[in-house]
Amino acid sequence: MFSYRHAFHAGNHADVLKHTVLIATLRHLMLKEAGITFVDTHAGAGLYRLDSDFSDKGGEAADGIVRLMAALRPAEGAAPASHPLIDDYLDLVADFNPDGALRVYPGSPFVIQRLMRPASRDRLRLFELHPTDGKTLSSNVAQLGAGRAVTVTRQDGFEGLKPLLPPPPGAGGSRRALVLIDPSYEIKSDYARVAAVIQDSLKRFPTGTYL
Repeated sequence: MFSYRHAFHAGNHADVLKHTVLIATLRHLMLKEAGITFVDTHAGAGLYRLDSDFSDKGGEAADGIVRLMAALRPAEGAAPASHPLIDDYLDLVADFNPDGALRVYPGSPFVIQRLMRPASRDRLRLFELHPTDGKTLSSNVAQLGAGRAVTVTRQDGFEGLKPLLPPPPGAGGSRRALVLIDPSYEIKSDYARVAAVIQDSLKRFPTGTYL
């Protein structure tokens, strides 16, 4: 069950779609000032080097973020017109690459963390069971200096999610949560588990947002 490593696939077309939708959803939820509890049940390593051995072997970013960035943010010439949702996504990825070279790709934990609002006391709860990725995730998160706002737990995220719903009330008394559930699906039972977890989560917290 530990054979899957997202580093092989980071920045591929599926990541482009997932993170564009994730950012758009976050922007919508953040139209309200009340704090949000974010949960990523399968967080991976959090950050990925696109010039690493893992990425070179997989090469999937070439037909994902690399291709999209080259088309819409060319090094030379004027950039073609794009949709605001895509621009928002590309801007966020570019923030992780300040020198202009596309070397770092943010996974979902760092996409969420980048948009979190300290004033609203947003919280991020990350789960990763893979021993190597879990260790890397903890190291990456530690560099943020986010304290208790971002926590990492080495646990099966399907199980770790249960006690987090419903989330604790925010400063204004409201309970808000966005849960991202994206396992590797290398185990066929993942499909059934996702369906069961979403059904259970809706019973625990019907007003949550589940992706």
